[in-house]
Amino acid sequence: MGLMTWRYKKDVLKAVLIWLLVAVSVGWYYVFTYYGRTGIPIPLPEPCAALILYYFSVLNASTKLQAAHWLVAFPVAGLLWVGALTMTAPFFGGRREHFGWAAGRLSRTLLPVLIPLPVVAYLAGAGFGGFSFSRMMSVALRESGAPVPWWLTPVYLGTAVVALLWQFSAYKKVYDLQGKKAALHLAASAIALTLVAAGIGALVAYPLRQLFEPNLF
Repeated sequence: MGLMTWRYKKDVLKAVLIWLLVAVSVGWYYVFTYYGRTGIPIPLPEPCAALILYYFSVLNASTKLQAAHWLVAFPVAGLLWVGALTMTAPFFGGRREHFGWAAGRLSRTLLPVLIPLPVVAYLAGAGFGGFSFSRMMSVALRESGAPVPWWLTPVYLGTAVVALLWQFSAYKKVYDLQGKKAALHLAASAIALTLVAAGIGALVAYPLRQLFEPNLF
């Protein structure tokens, strides 16, 4: 039992690491499209929920603090998504697998979204000349901009679609649901995820602002 418990804990830790890396990768996408440029939400449950969570609890603070806030939102959104699926699966005829095991299987389906990460990080640092780590960090913190690659949105959308198809395949194996039951379960879980993410964001907004924006109170 102890070994099994440790295995599940490792699954959760690996899932959190993947969600953090996804936060970095998706964060670069939004950084590049921040200054009035065309960008669309990445069509995956976890990034969409993280976006909702982030903006419902957004802080008028330093860009470094905002970046940390962004990073935290993604693992929270990922855990909420797996939790919503796992808790509700039996109501739709599916099986309730161990949370850690489910988190490990579903989180790894987001790995395709990490493919552009090293390239966009390099382009942010290269800017209009040679690569500079300080320039890369300046772009990451939205203190300066960088040329937007023409392929940015198509690549991120393409990797998101691959991740979404992979996640649906993993979902069927984890929860043993297909067809209409799967569609209803996914829809109900997505609605629950959206409401809970918005609720948590709104709930933590006030104490966070009291802590990091004391001059406003």
